[in-house]
Amino acid sequence: MQWLGWLVALVVALVASWLVHAWRSSRARADALFYEKIDLENELDTLHAERVANPVLEAAPAPAPVVVAPPPVPAVDTAQLNQQLDELAAQLDEYRERNRAYDAAVQVCLQPVEMLIGADAQTQTAALGYIDAARKPLFAARQAVQKAALNRNAATLDALRASIAAAAPVATADAVDTVDVDSHEADSES
Repeated sequence: MQWLGWLVALVVALVASWLVHAWRSSRARADALFYEKIDLENELDTLHAERVANPVLEAAPAPAPVVVAPPPVPAVDTAQLNQQLDELAAQLDEYRERNRAYDAAVQVCLQPVEMLIGADAQTQTAALGYIDAARKPLFAARQAVQKAALNRNAATLDALRASIAAAAPVATADAVDTVDVDSHEADSES
């Protein structure tokens, strides 16, 4: 049993030796990093002293930005724009009316569904006949919605959008010019 004590002592000595070695190597690495930090600080101080002794000429100030006039925008025909807006409003009204007719046809088809729940065979047959009769107006209303001018004529909407986009810069430029003129007149009166 005495050999077991020697074995434990040997393991403790090996662990202690390894810990001392690890501590010395980490201490050596810390010292190396410390000296490297000192060297970098010295180099930075040297560069700073050189910059103070030999100042670099300041760059000339940047030239003022060049102002470019916006490209000319073609005049907008307001009569044509109003006509397109009226056409679009009429198409929207027609589309809404066709949607209302479709919704009404759907409601007519859905009414007998409540009668089917818990109904006898004769009531179910009558309700199914009612549904079959209501399907034709439902499909006709759906086709009318699909054939509405608003769905067919997307080109009108695109042309209107392009006209409005063309008119927007003109309106903005007019507003900016007005502000510039007003502020210039106020300066000259002072």
